[in-house]
Amino acid sequence: MKRKLAKTGFKSPYDSDYDDDDPYEYNSGDDVEDGNEESFIEKEAQKIREKGKAAYFKRGMFRCPYCTTKPKPKDGIYEHLMSHARGLSTSAAEIKTRAEHAALLKALGPI
Repeated sequence: MKRKLAKTGFKSPYDSDYDDDDPYEYNSGDDVEDGNEESFIEKEAQKIREKGKAAYFKRGMFRCPYCTTKPKPKDGIYEHLMSHARGLSTSAAEIKTRAEHAALLKALGPI
């Protein structure tokens, strides 16, 4: 067992120096999965809060920072941005897309 762990680089949970803080903690560069989704949402929401609402208000319209190919919502109303984020946070196909929009919804929230 120790030889396999040494080859792979993983630490044995039976070692005294084994550190198991939070195996589902999201670290920058990781893939977003079911286990670390909450951690990702918290970190993204913190980034969004630091930027503030003004960062998403350009040319007199609110825009979603994650939907870059087709700006959403087209009319740029704040309530429509929140509706867009609410919809994708529950129904998007990819976990990362759901988590990003959930973070946007959590950080900007109601006015």
